[in-house]
Order: sequence, then structure tokens, then C-alpha cells
Amino acid sequence: MPSWNDLNLAWNTLREINVDDIRKEAESPLTIVCVGATRVCQSIAARLEYGEQRYGAVGPSPIHLANLASIVPAEIRNVDLVIIGLDRNIRLSARELTVIEQLAALSLPTVVVVWGTALPTDAGPLHPRVAHARLLVVPDPDAPDTDRQLAEAVLERLPASLHLAAARRLPGLRPVLAKQLISSVSFTNASYVLATALPSQIPLLNMPFAAADTLILTKNQAMLVYRLALAYGAPPDIRERLFEVLPVIGGAFIWRQLARMLVGLIPVWGVAPKVAIAYAGTYTTGTAAWRWFAEGEIVDRERLQEIGREAIQLGREQAALLMAKARETGSQQVGRWKRLWQRLRQMWRRK
Repeated sequence: MPSWNDLNLAWNTLREINVDDIRKEAESPLTIVCVGATRVCQSIAARLEYGEQRYGAVGPSPIHLANLASIVPAEIRNVDLVIIGLDRNIRLSARELTVIEQLAALSLPTVVVVWGTALPTDAGPLHPRVAHARLLVVPDPDAPDTDRQLAEAVLERLPASLHLAAARRLPGLRPVLAKQLISSVSFTNASYVLATALPSQIPLLNMPFAAADTLILTKNQAMLVYRLALAYGAPPDIRERLFEVLPVIGGAFIWRQLARMLVGLIPVWGVAPKVAIAYAGTYTTGTAAWRWFAEGEIVDRERLQEIGREAIQLGREQAALLMAKARETGSQQVGRWKRLWQRLRQMWRRK
């Protein structure tokens, strides 16, 4: 169990974060219109609205169902997302085809869902003017992956600035967004450590850089935890969320701190372990917080170690990819400097 000093350290770190911006993002207005076959649209809405609601519902659903034949496209030009739900067993009328063309002309973020068909996934959009839409073909609506695929399609087309607000009000999006948030922040922390790795290899600079790394990584982790809390419908008070989740992530938090100290203060270990630890520590902390906000689950030590082993493996893979990319970028930069130097020498000789 974390001590009061751990809580104080975490709170002091969080006080420096502008959580108001995150809160405003989570509370942004959101409007989604689903048009098409009634049965399909009702099923889509139910799947997006259903899910883990440990903290209760957060406001009314942002999804509005509409009839494809009677809707006036010009009246929905300001919505955030359009979902067109089609049933393979229902033939579209001329009026409905015209409306689809009119919706396409608006160029709104759009997801076209074709329910109950075995069309190939690379069949392309239903109409040339819907090229900007995400086409989701669902041969079997009862398949285990249908809800996940639907959530991924919605988040892919919905503007990123509305992801948090959408998950807060649509529980069906939460598991997919949580995974995306954890992976994204873990990657960000790993990238940051790689960017600061070279100066931290200098013995005289190692200690201050290790301390700076810890502060930045902790802030990013804190923002990740807060975003997960808001995504799962928790009240937005940051102090209450900190008190609530700290005992849960304490093991992951302390484990990451110890790992960073060990790796950060032993330069001979090299860059790769530091990058892997940054990724793994963030991944472990985020996963522990996710399970708490989703189901009130306190991850036990055995499960935490299991998550840690998985995180380390992912961290090593990400470290290898990041370092390979860094070497490639470095080689390109060296090549540019060599070419520039050769041009300067040629110009000098001409004089």
C-alpha cells in the first residue's frame, strides 16, 4: 500500500497539470446521427450505448436515429459523425440512394455499416462519392468481434478531439479507447526516453536527466490515468480520482519508479532497457488503472507481475523499433550534412 509520501508526490505532480483542458475535452458536446435500416441502426446504437457503467450513465446518448428516406441532409451538416446502417435484405429506394449521395456531398466523418452480408472487406465504398467513409462489412452481427470492430470504425472516423467525450457517453467505445490511450502514452513515454537517452549517458549529466525523465513520465502517466477515469464516466474531480486510484496503481507506480532508478543510474545498461522500461511502466500503470475504472478490479500481485511481463516484452519490441527508426533517421541526417559539406567545399574551391 502506498504511503502518504507517495500520495503527496503524486498530488504535487498532478497539480502542475492543466486538467481543466482534459475535463473540457471529456465534456465536449457530441452529436452522432445514424440513418438507414431501422433494425440495423437500433442494433448499432444499442451496441455503442451498452457497456461497463460502474459510475452510472453520463448524460443522454449522443446518438440520434433517423429515417434515410425522410432525413434532410442539409439539416445535419454540423453533426460530428454520420453512421449509415444498411441491411443486405432491404433494397434501397431511389430516394434513399439520392440521400446517400447528398450526405456524401457534405463530406462529414462517415461510417457505412453493411449488416449481414459476406461482401469482401476490400469491396470499396458503396458509391464513389462516399470514398471518405469507413466501410464496415458485418457478415455475422452475432460474431464475438462485431462490437470491437464497430467501436474501432467509429473512433477511426470521429475526430480525435472527441474520442474522450464519445467514450464517456458511449460505454461501447470504452475498451477500445482505453487500449488506444494506454498504447499511445506508453509509446510517447518510450519515445521521450529515447530522445533524452544520449545526454543522459554522460556521467555528470546522468542524475539530473534521470530526475527530469521521472517527472515527465509521471506527468504523462497521471494524465493517462485521468483520461481513463473520465472515459469510464467517473466524476471529474481530480483529487477524488487520485485518492481512489492510487492504492490500485501503487504497485505499478512504485515498480516503475524503482526500475527507472536502476536503469537510469547505470549507463552501461544502454539505451534500449531505458526505453523498454518507460514503455512497460506506463503500460502496467495504465492497465491497472483501466481495470479499476472499468470494473473496480484491484489487480493482485500475481496478475500485476503477469501484466508486467507482457509489458516488458512489448517494451522491448517498441524499443527495437524506435531505435531502428532513430538509426535510420540519424543516417539520413548524417548523409545530408555530408552532402552539404561537399557542396560547401566545391563552392570554396571554385573561388
